[in-house]
Amino acid sequence: MVSKAIVTDHTFPSLELQRDIFRSSDFELREAEPACRTEADLIDRCKDTSVLLVQWAPVTRKVLEALPKVKCVVRYGVGVDNIDLIAAKSLGVTVANVPDYCVEEVSNHALAMMCSLCRRIPQDHNQILSGGWGVGPFRPIPAFSELIVGLVGFGAIARRVAEKAKVFGYQIIAFDPYVSHSVFIELEVERVDQMTLLNRSDVISLHCPLLPKTKHLINHQTIQLMKSGTILINTARGALVREPDLIAALTSSKIGGAGLDVFEVEPLPADSALRSLPNVLLTSHAASVSEMAVQSLQVKAATTACEFLKGNRPVRAIV
Repeated sequence: MVSKAIVTDHTFPSLELQRDIFRSSDFELREAEPACRTEADLIDRCKDTSVLLVQWAPVTRKVLEALPKVKCVVRYGVGVDNIDLIAAKSLGVTVANVPDYCVEEVSNHALAMMCSLCRRIPQDHNQILSGGWGVGPFRPIPAFSELIVGLVGFGAIARRVAEKAKVFGYQIIAFDPYVSHSVFIELEVERVDQMTLLNRSDVISLHCPLLPKTKHLINHQTIQLMKSGTILINTARGALVREPDLIAALTSSKIGGAGLDVFEVEPLPADSALRSLPNVLLTSHAASVSEMAVQSLQVKAATTACEFLKGNRPVRAIV
């Protein structure tokens, strides 16, 4: 039996949940071994298959043109920046994601980083480890109710951040040119343009996709528009931030602190200056993880692939 779907790459403990779904649908699921990391890997290991289930492998035009039997790509996650959507559409390839994956997890992670940095917890922790004591060096410490949180992007995760942050007393503003104004009204969040958000926010939390126009959205020029001491949270994509510019701003205290779950290069290089700064919180691309969320992700991705193999357009298709 020719395999109809292949998992190109993944970080799951096993694929048994997905194999069960495929078996119950009378389809076969294969795993690329070793995992595909490059265009050449995909082209070499994914012949004679109809569906790719992809985590980070680069599904480019070159890959899709070299694999004419591939008619569907399912992304494990929300973002699809590793898939060439324009090429997929032009070649008649369906692309689907799991848009409701990890909404609670990432919004909780962003809020946890936000609260920790606003309370100066990393700074105090690091000074105690080196023998120091006392909160004096980190004052002034404002009340949450004095702070404006600016959300860049106002999709599902950012909306949950807004709802949860309000409970702590934060004031919320947001920028997203693609979301209907009625959504802002419904959630009682002030809609602003990007310049206003950079100027007014005490905390900036990134929740936008990585696109050519959002790459290095946070850079030397945009940092100069921020208040001195602004806190930056990034649980979206590493390349939204130009890391050398962020490091310089953290060192000078132009940016007062940063909570980073994603980086331009992952794993974060051992010699990155971010590892030694006292005013940062670093996590290893972990914001999306809970056991429940990861299991749900596998089930929904496998179900989507089987929908396509049964001849149906997946409900989660975006192309």
